[in-house]
Amino acid sequence: MKMRHLIIAALIGSGATAATAEVLVVRATGPSAKNFPAGRQLADNAKITLAANDQLVVLDQRGTRTLRGPGTFTPAGAPSQAVVMASSTPKPRARIGAVRSVGSASATALAPSLWHIDVTKSSNVCMQDPARIMLWRANAATPTRLTVASGGKSKTLDWAAGQSAIAWPADVAPRDGATYKLSWPGAAQATTVTFKTVPPTKPAELDRIAESLIRNECKGQLDTLIETARVPGDAATPSG
Repeated sequence: MKMRHLIIAALIGSGATAATAEVLVVRATGPSAKNFPAGRQLADNAKITLAANDQLVVLDQRGTRTLRGPGTFTPAGAPSQAVVMASSTPKPRARIGAVRSVGSASATALAPSLWHIDVTKSSNVCMQDPARIMLWRANAATPTRLTVASGGKSKTLDWAAGQSAIAWPADVAPRDGATYKLSWPGAAQATTVTFKTVPPTKPAELDRIAESLIRNECKGQLDTLIETARVPGDAATPSG
């Protein structure tokens, strides 16, 4: 489990660890999705009945797992990957994905941590420490100039080729509730991000950070958390 905690520490960006015990719904799709809103707590011995085409992503101290219908599931009874996690060094999926140029679309590329903000996606952005916010692009093959603007202030950054991430400019520092526009040459329209301050968490308190992301509708960061914290060999089977 030590390697698992190190990976999650890198994702969230803190050094301490602690265990969590809740089973949390973080995403639901399909006919039964309305019964499982994101943020709902489930008992670890709950019987979860899913219909065909249902997918339910749940989070516990082991990470995220996807339950796929049809079938009846018990969160605590889903296969544990403790042995796999202890004997392997899984690479966070947030570091893997299709490469794209700034301004183009991709369904698979994810930022390397919760605090790396994809400059191509308009969204709410949850932050714990403004100093840790980074600007990120999936394709760093070419240089560009990125302008960050808010409230009449702006800062243009030279983004060198080969550089995938740069610090958010202090001249227009992130503020709770403030909206910022990100633009660069060739962009069809500016990206808009709105910051939401959330409480600090320890790396293994995945339920707490997930609840903050859900409550503040920080969807991009929630996607990163789900993929990066996914249990290796994720495959939950019906309990009967």
